[in-house]
Amino acid sequence: MNHLAFMGFCALAVLSACKLDEGELVASPEQKSSEYVLPYPIGKTYTCTQGWNSRYSHQGVFSYGVDFSMPIGSTITAARSGRVIYLAEHFSDNDKESGKENILIVMHSDSSFGRYVHLTQNGALVDIGQIVTQGETIALSGNSGQSFAPHLHFDVTKGCELRNCQTIPVFFRNTSPHPNGPVDGNAYTAGPY
Repeated sequence: MNHLAFMGFCALAVLSACKLDEGELVASPEQKSSEYVLPYPIGKTYTCTQGWNSRYSHQGVFSYGVDFSMPIGSTITAARSGRVIYLAEHFSDNDKESGKENILIVMHSDSSFGRYVHLTQNGALVDIGQIVTQGETIALSGNSGQSFAPHLHFDVTKGCELRNCQTIPVFFRNTSPHPNGPVDGNAYTAGPY
């Protein structure tokens, strides 16, 4: 296939990545135009331990959640600007009990909700009602609630912020291509945006 035909093929591939050179991938249009960035500081790299539709707990309403392995106390930043509408931070780390997750929820301008889950005890660095900007430090990661190891669970819901709300797919525009969502076992570095 010649270079021009190959580029045309890539333009038509909406949710797939195309190889240009050995190991080089092109981000999908959805990723390039995404309103979301990775929920941790520029320059930091964390491994995805569970991506979309994972065999562990990212199924059903949680299908589009993403888990990033990180030590307790790691800095969490706002993946998108919005207003803090809920937080729970009184549960201890390492209790392994469902329903005892420390969580911070940010409502975005389109009535979607970014949920940051398994935060450390007293790890919220913002208050309910506070406006946060994309990239602003908002919390510290932890291992609260039903959690297999210290990590951040991040997901987005639309029009519903409760535990049983359906998550929606989101892409992070400031990292390597992930046309089908972040992949289990892959490390993702937060780049400038």
